[in-house]
Order: sequence, then structure tokens, then C-alpha cells
Amino acid sequence: MSHHRTFEILTAEPVPSRRKPRHRSEDEKARLVAEAFSPGGNVSAVARSEGLDPSQLCKRKQHRNWPSR
Repeated sequence: MSHHRTFEILTAEPVPSRRKPRHRSEDEKARLVAEAFSPGGNVSAVARSEGLDPSQLCKRKQHRNWPSR
């Protein structure tokens, strides 16, 4: 009995090193939160454009007691 087997060779790319945390001024943080949570603002888009996770902007908003939209 003859069995044919097929194998796939997988290669791996190295995981990019983690970026150093960026230290933003209070004014810059406030600008990002204001932009993300303004009427018509998009939290995910603002976060992605700045290399952040959307949850970071949400936490910042809570931390500063910003009003809801």
C-alpha cells in the first residue's frame, strides 16, 4: 500500500522589538482625548494614528473626568 504525504514548510519572522514608551505632555494627552471624543470623532482611528490602544484614550478620559459625548 502506497501513501503519498504532503508536507508544508513553515518559516517564522522574528517578532519586532517593542517600542519604547512615548512620554506625552499633559497638553498633548488632552488634545488626543478631545479629538477622539469630540462629536464625530473616532477613538480607534485617533488611537491607531498615534500608536496607542483605544483603551488608553478611554482610561485617560476617565482619569481626567471628561464629560461624555
